[in-house]
Amino acid sequence: MRVRTQIILIVIAIAVVVMGVLLVRHIDGPRVVARAVAPDGTEFCVVQKCNWEFEFFTTSCFYRKPGGRWGWFYYDHEDWYWGRGRTEIDGVTKRINIIRDGHVTVTFDWESERFRLLRTDFPHRELTGPQQLMPAGWSMSQ
Repeated sequence: MRVRTQIILIVIAIAVVVMGVLLVRHIDGPRVVARAVAPDGTEFCVVQKCNWEFEFFTTSCFYRKPGGRWGWFYYDHEDWYWGRGRTEIDGVTKRINIIRDGHVTVTFDWESERFRLLRTDFPHRELTGPQQLMPAGWSMSQ
């Protein structure tokens, strides 16, 4: 094999390894795929974490009022990868919309803390207040 061919193969092998490491770092740990801050300071985030199993990703929604604790809502524990989601803030209805693949899949009314899951592949769900309140000091990077 010529030296030039060997060098090309080595460069390709190094590139594949580097891309693999970057991919693992990208999906390992929680990733915020959509985030919005309402005019009153309420934060709402969609977070995805790799399960490293056949069920691929767990997707959750979190919110907190200014100075408050994070609350959690279920989205999916067998989800596919989200590159990113889009958010819309409607100041008139005081609602945050989460858009995935062109469809609103979640609405969150920040005054009433009403969460609506509107996925087409899952029964619609409506809750007021978090399904779980996260411990004081909790952050999405945990």
